[in-house]
Amino acid sequence: MSEEQRTKNQVSYIFSKEVILRDLLQQGIISDLEFARYDEMLYDRYHLNTDMGIPRPAVPLVSDQPQPPFSSKEVVYMSLTAEAKKVFENAPGYAVQSWLRNGNTIAFLHYWELKNNADFNQAGYEALLEELKSPSLTLTAKKWIESTNAIGLQSKQGKSGGTYAHPEIACAFYAWLRPEFQYSLIQSFLAAHQNWGIQHE
Repeated sequence: MSEEQRTKNQVSYIFSKEVILRDLLQQGIISDLEFARYDEMLYDRYHLNTDMGIPRPAVPLVSDQPQPPFSSKEVVYMSLTAEAKKVFENAPGYAVQSWLRNGNTIAFLHYWELKNNADFNQAGYEALLEELKSPSLTLTAKKWIESTNAIGLQSKQGKSGGTYAHPEIACAFYAWLRPEFQYSLIQSFLAAHQNWGIQHE
């Protein structure tokens, strides 16, 4: 693994754990045990080890009650709509659509799918780009998924409906939505790669 990739993995892990997972824990959405399990999952997902200066998370053992099966492939998708509602109380859906219309967002979603989705529909993506040249087209999560067979976003209906995203994609949305999240991401990057930006003679 290259030094650049190691740094990216460290930043992604720290941000996902300390910003997203801890926020879910504080809101009571996940338990302490679930936090520890997802922490361990993220640690393995980003191929970290103690040589990088990040100790492996310890998952507490609970032996007095049966535990549901847990797979390292399980990922909790985050509600972008719920997060947007904290900032745009009356129009969370519009905030998500505004983010989706951003050219950098589309490029990032495309890159993420290429890295994580073997069944991504590249032809559908290119056709969608042509459609997006029309100012009348509104890009929604549902439209993105149907056009490209994307897996990074989910569109749900009903009481708890809205747009949901893989934690890595949620990081990008949170950084767009909240300047404090973006600042935390920058701090995490600099903390994980302290010599970044230093010029050596």
